[in-house]
This record gives sequence, structure tokens and C-alpha cells, in this order.
Amino acid sequence: MKLKKLFLTAAVLTTTSFGISNLEANAQTFSDLKSNHWAYNSVEQVSKKGLVTGYQDGSFKPSNHVTRAEFATFLSRLFDSKVRKPEAFTDVSETHWAKDAIEEGLALGFILESDYKNNKFEPNKVMTRQEIAKWLTNGLIASNAEYGEIATTIQNGKYTLLPIAEMYKGGLNKSEYGNVGLMLGTGIMSGFEDGSFKTTGNTTRAEIATILIRFDEAMKKKPTDFKGLNELIEVATTGTNMLSATKYTYWGIEANNFSNVVGKQHTFSRNNSGVGTLERMIFVEGTTLQSALDNSVYAKMFVGKNTRLAPDSDTISIFVETGFTPNHEKTTIDAYTNGQTSSFIRNTGIQDKSVAKNFGLTTLDAENWGAFFKKGQKVKFWTESWFDYSKGTSDGFTTDDNSEFTLQLK
Repeated sequence: MKLKKLFLTAAVLTTTSFGISNLEANAQTFSDLKSNHWAYNSVEQVSKKGLVTGYQDGSFKPSNHVTRAEFATFLSRLFDSKVRKPEAFTDVSETHWAKDAIEEGLALGFILESDYKNNKFEPNKVMTRQEIAKWLTNGLIASNAEYGEIATTIQNGKYTLLPIAEMYKGGLNKSEYGNVGLMLGTGIMSGFEDGSFKTTGNTTRAEIATILIRFDEAMKKKPTDFKGLNELIEVATTGTNMLSATKYTYWGIEANNFSNVVGKQHTFSRNNSGVGTLERMIFVEGTTLQSALDNSVYAKMFVGKNTRLAPDSDTISIFVETGFTPNHEKTTIDAYTNGQTSSFIRNTGIQDKSVAKNFGLTTLDAENWGAFFKKGQKVKFWTESWFDYSKGTSDGFTTDDNSEFTLQLK
């Protein structure tokens, strides 16, 4: 299939114009796209802007997968750059319909020649979602270098947590953390209902229409405008989203942040039943499922239809990844509960079991308690509870070596 390249001619002050030109093509009516299609509005927008065109037979083929040559063409229409970098791909001829778009992609940096072996681009190869995420990440970096620093922070973060199933179930290389994190944090790409990102999966033309609209909108904003991105950065560097997702602040000195206590021992001193640790802490505001999802990029990872969310605005949901090493051959629920000496260590697992299953979360389950804990063996699991979110709240956590984490709500 040969797509006719549309060159937009909006005047620009710099070599590259980021964003859709004001020059609009007429909206098209596609024979295979009804008004009730989930992506109808997005397809209409990209068609009107001339970013994604239809086929000569009047169809759009929304379910067709997107190839490298096609995506290079779509992005070239979006960026509308005049710069080109000659390519050395042996399988992209001088007369190839996407040659100009590919050379524009190379010049702008969203296509990296080093990613393709033996000087072959394979223009007709269907793109994976991870490859699309990488191209779009490169595009964001081209528009604002700060995105590159953020991607590196997420990729190399000591406590990085991405709200997708592959984080715990596997299927996501650490080298992909930054790209996927940027897509999730900006909302350009998201996970599926089962919690997965499907990095090796493909993307349809209907999906790419939605992605292009989101991408264009993201390039008009600063990285700090994205609350979800701020959460991902904070968790990657400190282990919690407290500052970016709540009204809590650190109480006392700034050094008393959450990373100060992560992984450090806290003995259950009441009955010496074992030693606990805090590993990560996620806060989610909201008294309804929708408000929770709107308030935190992490909500979908822990909150489902069966979650008993905070009953009022003076309460907040808290999800803590906890470690525990039992001191005895048998640790009962009562022994664990009675030994707790911190309000951050709880004995309630993730309530919505379907969410825990989808995301591969290890959590406490009363029915399997005896099999879960083994003397001397540390296990990590997620717990769920409510926390005081009223004015004047203050609390803290102290480890055996007197390291502290403190919070307050003024």
C-alpha cells in the first residue's frame, strides 16, 4: 500500500515545528468506520489534520497493524520538519514512498539508525508497542531535553514501579522502563484492562490515531504538568508518591523522607514475632473508583470494583509493599497483628483479588497465611489500609537503627 505524503506548510520560526499545523485537510468519511467506533473521534481528528489518511478504496482499515514506514510517515506529518538525514538502509530504495519521512525521522532523532541491524530498516515490518514507545520518547526528548533526564531517572531508579502487569509478572526489560514510564506518565499510551502494557504486541491504525492526538497534546506541555509523571519520578527516587499525590509533607527535617527507611529492619518488639521492612508506599486519594483513577497513575494497580475506598475526604487509601522475616516456625495472623508497632505495617491484603491477580501482586491472604511465612525467610507483599488525612495529622516510622520517616498534614 502506498500512502501519498502530505506536506504541511505552516510558517515556523525554527527549523522544526512541534505540533499539528493549523493547515487542515477536509475531514474524510471512511466506508469501514462507523460513528459508534471507539476511536471514531480520534480518527476524524487525525484525518482532518492530514496525519493519517485513508486508502484509495475509501476505507480506513482501523484494525490494520501499523508498519515502520507508515508510522514514520505519520510522525513526519506531525513534526513538519525541513531537515533530513540521508539514510544508509539497503532496503529503502531511492523511490520508496516513505524514504523522505524516514530521513526526517533520522534527522529529528525519533528514529535511531543504531537500532536497526545490518543497515536494514525493514519498512514493512509491523511495529511493536515498545518500539512505538521508544520512537515517541525520542520525539518528546527532541521537543524538550528534560524528558530524556526523566526517562533515565525512571530507568535507573532504585525504587521504580510502573503500573503495568509486566512489572511483577515479567516481560519488561529494565532498558524499557524509561520509554514505557514516559508513555504512562504522560498518558500518551496506557495499559490494557488486564493490567498489561503488551510491549511485544502490535498497534492498530485506530489505536495509533488516539496515540498521535495524545502525543501532539503532550508536546505542548512541560513535563511538570503531568501529575502521573511526577508520581513515577518520585517513586523511582524515593519509593513513595507522597509529595506528588497527596497534601502530606515531610515532618521535621527533609532528610526524614521515605527512602531513608526503605528496606531497613523494624523489629516487632511487642512479641518478637519477626522483623518488618517498608519497601514502597503508594497513596491514592478518592472516595470513588473513578476519582481514585483520576487522582493517581498508580490507582489502577491497586484499586478495583471490590475495593473499599476511603469513606470521606479525611481519610486516604494507602498501599504498602512490606517485607517480613518471621522469627518462629509458625507465624499466625494473631502473632503478626499483635506484634505490629507501626501504623504503616498492616495485616490486610489487597482487597480486590482480580486486581492483585492481573498485576501479579503478592499480597496477604488469610487462607494461605501458614504457607506464606517461613522462619528466617524474608517475603515481600502488598497491604492495603486507610490513613488519617485530616488537618493536623502527623506520624512516623522508625527503624532499629533509628532511621526515620515522618509525615504531616498542616
